[in-house]
Amino acid sequence: MKKYDLCVKSGTYTDRSGNEKVNWENIGVMIDDGSPYILLKPYINLAGFPREEGRNHLLVSVFDHSELRGSKNADKGAEANVDTQAHDEPIPF
Repeated sequence: MKKYDLCVKSGTYTDRSGNEKVNWENIGVMIDDGSPYILLKPYINLAGFPREEGRNHLLVSVFDHSELRGSKNADKGAEANVDTQAHDEPIPF
């Protein structure tokens, strides 16, 4: 069962009200079928995301999937329209 969306900050933008908001890129999901595991999107190049100056790591945020359902770019901003069907199937190996 899909539990969490894994997202990386890809930038910021200003909404119509002048508030700064975060753009989030969904890079994968965490599944828990009794034993948790992570599925990462293979086409995502993590080297392309901005990092804090002087840091050698990338911060990945974890959002509860159930909270994101039906909310389009809420304050958490993670993609709500992730293809859940493809991620709920077991890996064939």
